[in-house]
Amino acid sequence: MSRLTLLCAGRAGTCMGTMAFAGALPVLRNAWHMDAATAGSIQTAFNLANAVALLVAAWLCDSFGARRVYLVSTWAGAVALGFFAMFARSPHTALISIVLVGLTQGGSYAPALILASELSPPSRRGSAIGMMLAAGSLGYLLSLFFALWGTQTFGVAAGFGVCALGVVMGASAGHICLTGASPSEREQTARPRARPESLSWRGMFTPVALCLLVGYVAHCWELLGHYAWTPSLLAHAVAPLKLSAPWAALLIGAVIHLSGMVSTAVIGVVSDRWGRSKVLIWVAAAGALCSVLMGYATQWGPAWTIFIAMMGSFFILGDSGVLSAAMTDEVSPCHIGRVMGVRSVVGFGAGALAPTAFGAVYDVTHEWTLPYATLAIGGICACVAAILLNQLIVRSRLPIRPFESGNA
Repeated sequence: MSRLTLLCAGRAGTCMGTMAFAGALPVLRNAWHMDAATAGSIQTAFNLANAVALLVAAWLCDSFGARRVYLVSTWAGAVALGFFAMFARSPHTALISIVLVGLTQGGSYAPALILASELSPPSRRGSAIGMMLAAGSLGYLLSLFFALWGTQTFGVAAGFGVCALGVVMGASAGHICLTGASPSEREQTARPRARPESLSWRGMFTPVALCLLVGYVAHCWELLGHYAWTPSLLAHAVAPLKLSAPWAALLIGAVIHLSGMVSTAVIGVVSDRWGRSKVLIWVAAAGALCSVLMGYATQWGPAWTIFIAMMGSFFILGDSGVLSAAMTDEVSPCHIGRVMGVRSVVGFGAGALAPTAFGAVYDVTHEWTLPYATLAIGGICACVAAILLNQLIVRSRLPIRPFESGNA
């Protein structure tokens, strides 16, 4: 097993806490007597804490190395999720506990992407980052399944406790993978320290990087709103089928995250061959269309809802790896941690508001159409940013090329 494959397996485990609250939301709304706005606010608190952790962790990668930051974050994530399982018993206690989970879970995201880019050659960077994101999607699927099935069958503590155990296993796999490296391999997975004189915002954010930043912010708005509320949409849609708790949880998890897992792997490979900007245009446009259709899907029956949600997950998550690969292509290695940190806090900070906005619109309309239209705005903006990106590349007559350290 290659080091990248083992790290991806560990990443799947560490992501088992990310979707725990969203997965258990259909149960928790009734058990804790929450309206949609309150539920969305708790998810927003998680996303904001996640954004802060993303910024700090990515920034620290330039000074301490992605390997060290990744390991500290994953072990802290296991402790925080265990704390949530023991003490979250109401919206108020969940709000406090979810912030701790977000602060730790978010810390492993940027280091994982940086490690994936360093453990692969530039020509396969899109597929490597796609593999890492696919592993995350597998963890989200497991998180969604165990959280929903566990809380329905055994109670809140047991459902989140199983997810915490998965994070422990993932952290252990990452620890074995990264601490077992030879000295030369450890040097390859350590980010070079940036020279103080080289740190300028103009140097870090070129016009191409700014287009990618805007596209990522819009992508986060659509994705985080989708992750927070589509489990509830599917639970509502499949209720007439009268599925048992395990089968309903497995179906919902597979629809949302299995298709997303496939998409990041497939679209990452496609972007290596056909170019990042062209792929971003079509994937963002397809994601926006699917968001609109999901708002109408419940009117067409369970089968159509499942199919459209699956297609939505495929395209809404599909551009994530491409955006990250393009950013690592464009930005100097001595800046990448800071750029990824700024990108993450801006993207996840804006996206954190999507679940609350969705819930507020739902409380007013009591139907799914307009709330999902608010998410489609993100896909439209991401498509426009990709079009501008493509124009910049065409005008310069140069593709986005992997950054060569000799040009620093």
